[in-house]
Amino acid sequence: MSKFMHISATKLRMLLWALLLTASTYPLGAQECLTSRPMGWLDRATLTGDWAGVRTTLERAGIGLRAGFLTESTANPVGGQRQSARYTQEVNFGADLDLSRLIHDQGATIQITFNDRVGRSLSADAIGNLFAVQQLYGAGQNFRIAELNYQQTLFANKLNFELGWSLAGDYLASLPVFCDFQNGFICGHPSPMTTNSGANNYPVGQWGARVRVNPTRRLYAQAGLYQVNPKAKDSDEGFDLGFSGTGILVPVEFGWLPGNPQTTLAGTYKLGAYYNSSKTPDVLTDLNGLSAGLTGAPFMEHTARFGEYVIGDQVIERDSSNPQRLLRVGVIAGIADRATATYQYFVAAGGIREGTFRHRDVDFVSVLFAHGSINPRLTRYQEDRNTVAPGSVGIQTYESIGEIDYNIQIAPWLSVRPNLQYIMRPGATGSIPNAVVIGLHTGVTF
Repeated sequence: MSKFMHISATKLRMLLWALLLTASTYPLGAQECLTSRPMGWLDRATLTGDWAGVRTTLERAGIGLRAGFLTESTANPVGGQRQSARYTQEVNFGADLDLSRLIHDQGATIQITFNDRVGRSLSADAIGNLFAVQQLYGAGQNFRIAELNYQQTLFANKLNFELGWSLAGDYLASLPVFCDFQNGFICGHPSPMTTNSGANNYPVGQWGARVRVNPTRRLYAQAGLYQVNPKAKDSDEGFDLGFSGTGILVPVEFGWLPGNPQTTLAGTYKLGAYYNSSKTPDVLTDLNGLSAGLTGAPFMEHTARFGEYVIGDQVIERDSSNPQRLLRVGVIAGIADRATATYQYFVAAGGIREGTFRHRDVDFVSVLFAHGSINPRLTRYQEDRNTVAPGSVGIQTYESIGEIDYNIQIAPWLSVRPNLQYIMRPGATGSIPNAVVIGLHTGVTF
């Protein structure tokens, strides 16, 4: 089965690149051909344009096609286990099918997304830290199906639900403004929460359902029910849509959305929690209630795990002459049960200035600080283990990261984002020198 899927994925990769190369050389649309500007192609929303009107015709019919190409290059000239450089990339493509136009099913959409990742991790190969300095690395580094679901809006957008192969991190416990960083700590579910909860992040989907109620424009409540499958992120599981799993994940979230996001000092405030029914070992205690670090006996097993989080995102300044230029700040923090969690708590805070220098209205500068604190009970286990077998494990306490980016929007479809990261206590042990990481993120929308 896995061999068959590997061959199929290789063929699909070849087909994908052939389609993208064909699309990039497709004749310009009539309007684009008539333009007198020699660099008019830089003004397109996408690199491949309107495909001589084909793209617009498909969208009017209810078929929205999308594709993107992202890269992340990194090097650590200072610190870590050794000095090196690594590169990783991602191709994503898919379609949004508007069923109200296709079959007159009002408010209904089918979403399908594929993702292809290749490359190496600087964190794993050279630094030895916990929070990956390339957010595009992971999820098996393979070709996989990320989304295949049905979405429905009812009662004038008062009720929304989704069923199918979905990405919980796109809707729950997420702060999209924090995806404008290269470090993997924060985009989607924060990585410490992902470790604690057992959830999957993009591009790893899972079977599930989500419902959202919007009693007013500014208030909402939503909950989900997702399959928990720890193997879903493996490299040979890219197209395995089976129903095997270890339990169910139930996230619940309440939100307040004050202001108009286009014109005022708008904000996003969320309060949420999750429950995972999977059996989970205790991080310290063995079956007899003693320290497993001292006895070496199997860990006590719990019937579930849980955690809570808060999120805040606020525009604090907006230019009156150009509302597109603004300053936004945000924070996310979470805690988890001490019996099972790797991280006792985490916090991340940052800000983004959208619109920088004169005539650079869509460039942005972003700054982030993030911190993950290891569960003291896990630290206690490591200390006890070293008492029995000195030097056998590292004693972990916390890891922190800082990052600053400058995004240059060369065209609506092309961005280049150099960045600088500083990793404090890589691996959370204090035995690895703090690392300076130089990065470059690029993005192309086809």
